[in-house]
Amino acid sequence: MGAIYRVRQFAQAAATRVRPAAVDEDLLRQILPPRAVALFLAMPGYDRQHAMAVFRALRAAGHDEPDLLAAALLHDVGKSGSGLARIRIWHRVATVLLQALWPGALERIGRDVPGSWRRPFFVQQNHASLGAELAREACCSPGAVALIRRHEETYHVGDDALLAALQAADSLH
Repeated sequence: MGAIYRVRQFAQAAATRVRPAAVDEDLLRQILPPRAVALFLAMPGYDRQHAMAVFRALRAAGHDEPDLLAAALLHDVGKSGSGLARIRIWHRVATVLLQALWPGALERIGRDVPGSWRRPFFVQQNHASLGAELAREACCSPGAVALIRRHEETYHVGDDALLAALQAADSLH
């Protein structure tokens, strides 16, 4: 996804730090298994707000597929629910800037070094697969897990329509 999209996401996240999103837990329980509801609720306010915005965009577009809606709610859970590293706002900003200006440096920085200052960059870059594993462990369906795992992949014409819908909604918010 492009740098402008990521800057817009950052601005929304910064606003959420001041005004956390309200969450309808009854709605969550209709879409997610109980352990996945707990994962969602453990995410920072800005990640929950972003997930709810993606969810609402999909619903507004007429999507009601359970796997897609569950993936919308948990697609970024790997950033905050992994327990591997605490990703702070500055890590996200640095990641966006490095992706745009110096992708090679981000690859070198984002190595999996437990306990290192590098770990948050690894988690940020690998949040899709980390989040998919968390969703699987929280009893989400295989379809939702697959969408979470693939949501950062480059879309190709003819790919899964649900993946395309998730990516389109994610890029709007």
